[in-house]
Amino acid sequence: MMTSAFYKKPTYWFASFYSIMYYAAGSFVFSFYAIWLSKEIGLTAKQTGIIYSFNYFISLIIMIIYGVYQDKLVLKKHLIWFQSIIITCAAPALIYVYEPLLRHNFYAGVIFGSFFLGFGWVAGMGLIDSYCEKISRAFDFEFGQCRTWGCIAYAVGTFIAGILISINPHLNFWAASVVGICFMVLNLNFKPDLSKSSAAVFQKKDKLSFNEIVSVFGLKKFWIFVVYVLGTYSLYNIYDQQLFPVFFTQQFTDVNDGYRLYGVLNSFQVFLEAAVMFCVPFVVNKVGAKNALIFAAFISATRIFLTGHVESIVIISVIKLMHCLEISTILVSVFKYIDNNFNSRLSATVFLIGYQVAGSVGVILFSTYVGDFYDTEGAATTFNYLGLVVLGFMLFAVAFLSRDKKSDTPEKGNGSKLGKQNL
Repeated sequence: MMTSAFYKKPTYWFASFYSIMYYAAGSFVFSFYAIWLSKEIGLTAKQTGIIYSFNYFISLIIMIIYGVYQDKLVLKKHLIWFQSIIITCAAPALIYVYEPLLRHNFYAGVIFGSFFLGFGWVAGMGLIDSYCEKISRAFDFEFGQCRTWGCIAYAVGTFIAGILISINPHLNFWAASVVGICFMVLNLNFKPDLSKSSAAVFQKKDKLSFNEIVSVFGLKKFWIFVVYVLGTYSLYNIYDQQLFPVFFTQQFTDVNDGYRLYGVLNSFQVFLEAAVMFCVPFVVNKVGAKNALIFAAFISATRIFLTGHVESIVIISVIKLMHCLEISTILVSVFKYIDNNFNSRLSATVFLIGYQVAGSVGVILFSTYVGDFYDTEGAATTFNYLGLVVLGFMLFAVAFLSRDKKSDTPEKGNGSKLGKQNL
């Protein structure tokens, strides 16, 4: 039970500001990433697909390391410190190393970018979300309530990024580095005291063993969850990050008009996402994580399929805004599903490997092929096929995802107390 209102808890605001700083930096780097690669660097959809494939392939390894190591660290900040350094180095790394390599030595640039962006964002997003989710469970507030602020930060950042990219794309990367410095200051001041945690799982004195961690891979329901993610989240990522931004700006005679409107829509969409993110935990608690995951897949299939059948820029913009329903629902539902069906101490491992790694595998397997298919067959045919595939995996979820139930055995008492962690 909640001992006090969530907004009165310092830990809530620290978790919220972690989301704010991280997603503000991410918006400057990634909200126009595909457009930057296509229009500024001059890459084809196939080359962009190769970049996405490498980004996600390298991130597979990083996600496994992040997930296992962060579950062992609990709320210690070693990995968060490392991530803050990557964010702070965004401008010099992307402007003076990544961009010249992509222009003059494409595959060297692809390899460099896959490591840098993987540590900072492609795998890093899962790390910061799982870290904030651990804070929320440790100090008894809903993850969606702090993650809402990350959505707002991304919206504001995307709006600013849409203006900056029309002036000079490099300004976005410098903005990310400035945010990285603020992230370091925040990290310096956060000192979690797990002795004040209301959750018994955070009071355990014994450390996670390797056998406990690997045991999750022997569970049938883990692999069913992975298949769901592979067929929905990964294909949605290809659609939303790799294809849709380019498709949208191609609807305009002057591509700069497309940049500006896309930036406005992105900002409005993420503000809507913030509102949904704040409310969706209560809905998911009511309908159950499984039903919420099915709903998210339905929205994904609908968006992708409709994009292949409309020409009006107004309707395409509405389809873009529907993203707020999907991404908020799936993120909160995934954490609820993991908490209900797996050992809570392994939340970062299951989230980063079962959700993030599985999604990355799908991007690796399909992004280059989908990009090539888009170049040769066009947008309409590509979106039709993608939508039907996601719909098929939605039906798979209906049949095979587990019903909600708490896997951990309730513990009596508070267990051994842990004092402040060495940070």
